[in-house]
Amino acid sequence: MEFTCHQCGYKDDHEEFKYLCRNGCVACGESDLRECPKCGAQVMFSRALALETEDVRMRELCQELAEIPKSEDPAVQQKAMEIIGSLRRMNERWNIPQLNDFIKQRSRELFF
Repeated sequence: MEFTCHQCGYKDDHEEFKYLCRNGCVACGESDLRECPKCGAQVMFSRALALETEDVRMRELCQELAEIPKSEDPAVQQKAMEIIGSLRRMNERWNIPQLNDFIKQRSRELFF
């Protein structure tokens, strides 16, 4: 997501702005304090703005999780755990019962 420094006007992906700390709570909406790579100003990145594309990212992660086979390979298990963790955090904001059910189902299939 493109982000703009309020001080110097520098524009780039928000991940190019150095992460300093988190503010707020997951359910209410959080923001990150970040540092502009050009001028060093501290700027707030609102997670609410990122929600505009988060639904697309959730679909992509669900598809990726659906394609992961049951495996004893630690790398495959780690990847599945990372995706499950990301989807759980996203669903704390969205509260989609079907997504919660999907996460539980895939967890049982992959780890039990």
